[in-house]
Amino acid sequence: MTTSASAPLRTMVVDDESLARQRLKRLLLQDARVHVVGEAADVPTARALVPQLTPSLLFLDVSMPGEDGFALLQDLPPERRPFVVFVTAHADAAVRAFDARATDFLVKPVRAERLAESVTRALDAVAARTPAQSVFDEEVRAELARLVRGLAGGSMGGGLEATAPLAHFAVTVGRRTRFVKLEEIDWFEADGNYVRLHVGREQHLVRMTMQKLEKSLDARRFVRVHRSFVVPLDRVRELVQLGSGEYELRLTTEATLPVMRTYRDRLPLG
Repeated sequence: MTTSASAPLRTMVVDDESLARQRLKRLLLQDARVHVVGEAADVPTARALVPQLTPSLLFLDVSMPGEDGFALLQDLPPERRPFVVFVTAHADAAVRAFDARATDFLVKPVRAERLAESVTRALDAVAARTPAQSVFDEEVRAELARLVRGLAGGSMGGGLEATAPLAHFAVTVGRRTRFVKLEEIDWFEADGNYVRLHVGREQHLVRMTMQKLEKSLDARRFVRVHRSFVVPLDRVRELVQLGSGEYELRLTTEATLPVMRTYRDRLPLG
């Protein structure tokens, strides 16, 4: 695959989250160095579109329902593989980017300045190397090295974007998109591959697993008390023992939730 240095880089966005896809495309449209030729919300669709659209650069989400972004790359022949910038909500996934020979990685929410740097790195990579080669420059290698050290030490230090906590959820209300702040949520409930947000008398579904939610929350402020429930500690009023080793959590909102014995010790209560 060859690309003229002066021509806009044919670019494709693959992400299962519609809002994340739209934001990334909006930012890319402001950069004359790239031309967005397509998008996909899942790996099967992307797998069919890449040979047709022949993008030179792929912004690829790591975590998607079904197959993840790495699965897509495994199916693309090295000689036809675009340059790849991984986009992820979890910086630990960036460590695998070494093996996937990615050009760069971005941590959500993507910042415009960081995205522009990624495009620059991709353009330099296109001009200097082939997609089958690792194209990490020294700056990216340094970022990843700090990340690996942070993971080994049990933290996500080093000043990376990954340290930014989850601050809000985008939910659809009729024809509007509403942003629900983390502080507004009374508790989270599992609902298949979704999470139900309980916000006062309202409920909203977001596409996210409980496992992914738990990793995205500050463990000092939120605790999982059941396979199906995560609660903010500032909503907890009391823990009641019902007998036979069963417990019930009573919230400041007067709601009550069951507590599984295997999660009981996670509560910082006497």
